[in-house]
This record gives sequence, structure tokens and C-alpha cells, in this order.
Amino acid sequence: MLFDDMEQDDELFDEFESGLVDDDLLSSPETEVSAARATSNLLGHEGIEQNILQMLETGRFPHGLIFSGPSGIGKSVMAYRLARFLFSEKDREPDMFGTPEVATSLFVAENNPVFGKVLSGAHPDLLTIGRLVDDATGRTKASVQVEEIRKIAPFMRRTASVENGWRIVIVDDADTMTRSSQNSLLKILEEPPEKALLILITHRAGALLPTVYSRCVHLPFQPLEDSALREVLVARRVCADDISLIVAMADGSLGKALEYADSAHLAMMRESLAFFQDWPDFKWSTIQSFSDVFGVKGNDDSQRIFRESLMWVASSLVRGHTDGLEGLDRISDSLDIESKIRIYDSLDEHFNRCSVGNLDKRFMILGAYMAFETA
Repeated sequence: MLFDDMEQDDELFDEFESGLVDDDLLSSPETEVSAARATSNLLGHEGIEQNILQMLETGRFPHGLIFSGPSGIGKSVMAYRLARFLFSEKDREPDMFGTPEVATSLFVAENNPVFGKVLSGAHPDLLTIGRLVDDATGRTKASVQVEEIRKIAPFMRRTASVENGWRIVIVDDADTMTRSSQNSLLKILEEPPEKALLILITHRAGALLPTVYSRCVHLPFQPLEDSALREVLVARRVCADDISLIVAMADGSLGKALEYADSAHLAMMRESLAFFQDWPDFKWSTIQSFSDVFGVKGNDDSQRIFRESLMWVASSLVRGHTDGLEGLDRISDSLDIESKIRIYDSLDEHFNRCSVGNLDKRFMILGAYMAFETA
């Protein structure tokens, strides 16, 4: 459904454990993680950063943190930013008068040796866990494997590479962990070593077991302001005519905004959305040709952008946010809220059925427009 709550999603657990979730539904985290390691500056989330600094200053810093929020808004950036800050703790030792330096941000300069070690993945006190790539298919697995999670406890109990130093574990896509994976975290969360930190990065905090959730401090990240995204896109010299659509579809995610600004992705977005100019009388022969070109093997990335574009249209209709696409206001004015919700649910079910059933992607494209026609 369109509006997720924060309750534990048993159906999601069952799908991950049974292998029913198709990898196409879950975008690869590799690009986002690489960018997060390399990013020294933080866009937004100043309140969360100050909250973290205050917990450190008062000595009430937890052993487990949950960073939750939509994809691409800066959760991973903050995780690596915090890790670098803690690893460079020795740089902020008390001065000759015994007065410790009071940090006003988690910033660590790129020329600091700690930055380079974290960037390269060579820091001995940092362990990163995420969804692995299946060697047989070359695709990212649907969940974080329990074997990876079992590495955490012995790592955290090791002696740090520097005296009284931190050991930090970052788990990306933590909401994809199965029950077995999450249960294996409990012992280390119940009896955490000194100066050991576990950061769980999740898009859906409600997918975590209550026993895991209750032992961590939850810091929810909010989508970025449209003005912040526009500023970044203008600086990258994105065409002004495209910025409104990119910002509308990105929904506060810098990662998504930069991805959609890619020329190939932007072309797919424009082409797939252009058919709505003819709604409700779609030109099916043109859509058929479109599906013949993009609904074939090897176009996985274009097909993902297509799904995101169509789901954005359906979501915009339900939410009443129709400023990003010319002609969308006309469609919105023609439909009542029940019809809009029916379109969203039908489209969401259609995409899930195509992915889980590994159906012909040409049918995926044709059927997506049919969901709007039968409203």
C-alpha cells in the first residue's frame, strides 16, 4: 500500500527468507556506499549531527544507532562521517591546559589519514556489512546474509588498533536482514564491549525486530528540501527545464536526484511520461514499440527507471503533488481519490507480480499503462 506504518512487516521477512523477493525490486547499494565513503561534506541533517555531538559530549553515547529514512538522503554519508570522527578522536585530545576541544561538527578533512583509510576500506577498526553479489548471477542478493552478521560479534570484541580506540560496524540495508540475522545481533547488543558502535542503516525501521530496535537509539532522517536539491543540480549545470521533474521525482533524495540527472535516465523518464499527454486515449501502437525496445533483456537499468517513473506518477496523483509533469493536473482533476488509490495499488501489484514471476518485461511496460486506463 501507499502509506507504510512503522510496524514490523512479517510478510517482508517471509519473502526474504523464502527468496521470493526479486533483486530487481532492490537497487544495488554499491554506488551509494562508495559515494558516502568519499563525501566529506553533509547536505542537511544538521539537527541529527548536533544530536550525535551532544550524546558524545554528555557521555551518553549508545552502542547501537539506527539511521532510517528514504534512500539517497544522506544516511550512509552520516554513518561514515561519524566513523571518521570517532577514529580521529586522538586529534582532539586536551590541550596543554587540559581543556578538550569542543567539536561543532563531525567534519574530518580529506587530507586526514583516517579519511583515506575509511575511503579505501582499509581501516582495521571499521567493518562494513551489506547485501552481497551473487557470483552465479552477478546480481545483488535480496537480503543481508546471516553469515555476514555473524562476523560482527568477534570483530567488536577484538582489541582496537589504537589504545582505547573505537571499533565500528556499519550494516547497510539492515531492513533486509532476516529474523536469523537480526537475532544474531542481540547478544552483542545486550553485552556490548566498551567503545564499540553498531550503526544500522535502514529505509524502513519498522522491519527491525523490536528486540533489536529497543536496544538502539533511532535517528530518523527526513527528505532534503527541494531548494537544496535544486542548488546542487544548478551547480552541476543541469538543464533548467529538467530540474523541476528531477526534483519532483527525487522526493528529497539527493542520491535519486543525481541519478535522474544522468542523461540516459532523464531520457527514459521523459519518454515514459510523455505517453500521459494522450491520457485516457493512449496511443497503444506507440507504447507497443516503446515496450519492444526497452522490454528486452539487458535493459534492467532502463526498466527500473521506468518503474520508478510510473510509480511516481501514481503516487503524485494520490498525494496531489502534480507540479512535475505537464498534463498531470488534467489527469488528477479527472479522477476522484478512490480511483487514484486504485491506480496506485494496481500498478504496485502489477510491478511486483512481474518481478516475482519473472514475466516478460514488455508486458510489464504495457500493463503499467493499462493500470491508468482502467481507473
